Amino acid sequence: MQQGKIVTLSGISGIGKSFLKSCILANNADFQSLISVTTRNRRTNETEGVDKFFYSLEEFEKEKHSDRLCVVNEVFGNWYAYKKSQIELCDCGINLITELFYKNVYEFKMEFSNTLSIYVLPNDIERTKSELKARKLEAMDLSKRLKDIDDELAFFYSNRNLFDIVIINDYTEKSCLLLQQLIEQKIRSD
Repeated sequence: MQQGKIVTLSGISGIGKSFLKSCILANNADFQSLISVTTRNRRTNETEGVDKFFYSLEEFEKEKHSDRLCVVNEVFGNWYAYKKSQIELCDCGINLITELFYKNVYEFKMEFSNTLSIYVLPNDIERTKSELKARKLEAMDLSKRLKDIDDELAFFYSNRNLFDIVIINDYTEKSCLLLQQLIEQKIRSD
């Protein structure tokens, strides 16, 4: 049995990673969501165990010290990781898809050789900023994320080789279909 792939979606806040992930999951029965564990507060539209696993800092530390988590990192003052038990699904040939903070792509690829990394670029940076503002984040969080957009894009252009696929999201079904085709081609060619 062929090992499944772990597809990671990275890109600036508000770029539509969740939208693209949902499209891939809805159109591909051989994909499951790789759900991150986080200490950040749940947003009103998020569901426990579907969007993320929301842990208290104490729960997170306990799982981390019990060696049940991997790819542990801090993003915007909150901790994130993945459950090792979920990643092991790849051993059964299941493909997983997740959103991944851009600075963690290298570490993730080093730990999991079956990673297919994707970077999502905006076709309209102002629309992306509007999408981010529509999330109704706390003022300091929104300000930090907007400031980080330029830093993240600079990182991407300096580290383009970390990403196996680059796609421009125009927030339409067309982007989803293109991404799906690119993922299928890459998986077949590996």
